[in-house]
Amino acid sequence: MVKKHLLYALRHIGRHKLNTTINLLGLTLGVLTCLVIYLFVSFEFNFDKSHPGGDRIYRVVTSSTNRSGAHSDGAGMTLPLAGDLRRETTGFTTVTGFYTDDSKVLVPLASGQTAAFAGIAPGERQHLAFVEPAFLDLFPCQWLAGDPSTALKNPFAVVLTRSEAKRYFGGEDPQAWMGRTLVYYDSLTVSVTGIVADRKQNSDLSFSDLLSYSTMEHSFLQKDMDGWNLWQSQAQAFVRLAPGVTPAQAEKQFPAFLANHLKKQRGGTLELKLQPLADIHFNGAYSDPYGRRAHKPTLYALIGIALFILLIASINFVNLSTAQAVQRAREVGVRKVLGGSRLGLTGQFLTETGIVVGGAMVLAVLLANPVISALHGFIPAGVHLSLTQPATLLFIAGTIAITGLLAGWYPARVLSGFLPVISLRGQGSQQLNSKSPLRKALIVFQFTISLLFIIATLVVGRQMHYVLNTDLGFNKDAILNIDLPRHQPENKKALLAKELAQLTGVQSISMNSSTPQADGHSGTFLEHDGGVKARIDGAGCAQIDTSYLPLYGLTLVAGHNIVPGDSSSEYLLNETAARALGFRRPEDAIGQTMSSGFGGLVGPVIGVVKDFHSNSYHDAITPFFFIPLNGWDRHLSIKLTAANRTPAQARVLLDKMEHSFKTIYPDATFTARFFDETIAKLYEREQKTAEVMNLAMAIAIFISCMGLFGLAAYTAAQRTREIGIRKVLGASVPHLVSLLSREFVALVLLSTGIAAPIAGWAMTKWLQDFAYRTSIPVWIYFVAGAGAVVIALLTVSFQAIRAATANPVESLRSE
Repeated sequence: MVKKHLLYALRHIGRHKLNTTINLLGLTLGVLTCLVIYLFVSFEFNFDKSHPGGDRIYRVVTSSTNRSGAHSDGAGMTLPLAGDLRRETTGFTTVTGFYTDDSKVLVPLASGQTAAFAGIAPGERQHLAFVEPAFLDLFPCQWLAGDPSTALKNPFAVVLTRSEAKRYFGGEDPQAWMGRTLVYYDSLTVSVTGIVADRKQNSDLSFSDLLSYSTMEHSFLQKDMDGWNLWQSQAQAFVRLAPGVTPAQAEKQFPAFLANHLKKQRGGTLELKLQPLADIHFNGAYSDPYGRRAHKPTLYALIGIALFILLIASINFVNLSTAQAVQRAREVGVRKVLGGSRLGLTGQFLTETGIVVGGAMVLAVLLANPVISALHGFIPAGVHLSLTQPATLLFIAGTIAITGLLAGWYPARVLSGFLPVISLRGQGSQQLNSKSPLRKALIVFQFTISLLFIIATLVVGRQMHYVLNTDLGFNKDAILNIDLPRHQPENKKALLAKELAQLTGVQSISMNSSTPQADGHSGTFLEHDGGVKARIDGAGCAQIDTSYLPLYGLTLVAGHNIVPGDSSSEYLLNETAARALGFRRPEDAIGQTMSSGFGGLVGPVIGVVKDFHSNSYHDAITPFFFIPLNGWDRHLSIKLTAANRTPAQARVLLDKMEHSFKTIYPDATFTARFFDETIAKLYEREQKTAEVMNLAMAIAIFISCMGLFGLAAYTAAQRTREIGIRKVLGASVPHLVSLLSREFVALVLLSTGIAAPIAGWAMTKWLQDFAYRTSIPVWIYFVAGAGAVVIALLTVSFQAIRAATANPVESLRSE
């Protein structure tokens, strides 16, 4: 019986090549989408799940509220916090701190020469960490060489992952890498004391260079360890709770712990909290320089997209199968007369569906890894299809079974239910009339989903245009930023700035610690003692020179800019910081004495800057202050002249800048990026969302149009004689095309009416993630509906014109 079903199924599939190809293409797209999204989502949801006792591991984070009521969260700590927490609190079996960074690495060779390895590219996550020995107790590794108990105990020691050691030294033997020398920051020499296996790629803690924490305390890096004054995103603290201790019980100790180390806070609050390890990968409120955040709502949306696309692909199969029902009515009638049962016919049709679905899955499996590679900008490294994973095989089998039933059950039941007497009279189409409302409902459903994607794409694109083109409170065009090597003599930086300023095409140049808008400014407290002490915790800050404000177009609303030769303890506040400190007018802040966590600097306010967006549009404007340069100048900001902004001119100018840079810093890596590109990178997640929406929209529309094509074919076949009679009676081709198309236009318009309120609600929720956002105008719904109507008309016009131009003699010959 099975052999017979397979034989009949293959014979039918071979006889109807066009419909089979359309069905196979639609299902392949649906199944491939599901498979790729499954691999991606599974990868993300399994982040850091391999650490033993992971359910009791927490990161220490902060939650602060300033005087004006603005709230902010952060994962940055002070460097001494982890050690003090270990000594002064209870309820933890392990407490460890680490400090992440990036550095060029020099490898001394036997020949006496040195091999240089550049640090990470701008925007990538930091892979180097100074860690305490307890770090490897909390996050164990597989050791290939070295003693875990002593490898990170002493200063100037480093533990490398296998791939990192191979990159530096070559070869394959971990023992041969032991004792080798590496040089970080051009002058920090360390020895390899251990080699560990690479961590899984779905981990936010996959550091490749682990330097002993005591190295910081015994080297020039000690100046970065500014006690409890400086809170840095690079400093992190993790704990493991003791058995039976809850996070709430442990957190009760934190207020007294903070009070013991911080001055009394007035006008704001600062709290320590425990963030579960499982939450780190998904919680964007707590940013850090080493991990990659995944947006959980986006992952859930991707799951929904996969299910919807698979569903509309199955609906497409149903519509095309029922469109063939008229041609297969006699076949069913003959088989029933010859003794075929409905159950047997159902099995036959399900076998046909199973072959097509199985073929679609084979194609999807073959295409999965190439598609993942093509989507590398959205899908992270490490996601790939492996048929050795039981979970993946189970997903593939389940998808085939579910898709086969979704796509095949309804057509099989309809076709096998034909009455043989009516079918053999050639009146099979009459038996399908009662099913017409269901087929129309399926088309409405398909286009409703497609319209949801169209509207979502328009809204996301509108918001991206808003955040990238709305006034940020500063200039961002034609500004180039160059990273300066750390721990280098100040005279070299000044020399580089002087040489670059003399290049043709450079309008102005500024030395500073950070740009006005960045992914995580340094933060510390800002305090004013004017009879009633006011304090802001977690204020953003940057060190600047006199050229900074005019170069970036920041506007002074009171006071004056930094003047050359002024004290390094003077302050420039933004309007929000002035208000948070209790000043009703910007002018009231001028001359008032401030202190902050930058080395305990104390000095007067000399100016107030108009508010600007120091963070992305996701966050409200927060307190921010500037102070003169004092050794934290890490960037050169360069404003290009209007006459040197074409890509070719900028490329020539960049080559000249790199030459000057390499002359002064021959061993350093030249990294330069345009400021507007840096700002755009802050919205990388939204840009990827837009790309996904575009791709999902294209797939959904394509599959929906194939379903519409099938319904148009069925309608044209059902109304062949009617069209012939109308033509004989004088109906024109345009009239007949309109007659056949108006029903589909009505279905699409109905879909628009259903999709508009759903999309409006969903996109309003999405926009709420932005503190500053665009609106959703009514015209977006009309544009989406009109676009869908045009697509539908283009899809059905082929069948409509073909039916309208057919010779009526052929259709009426049997009457």
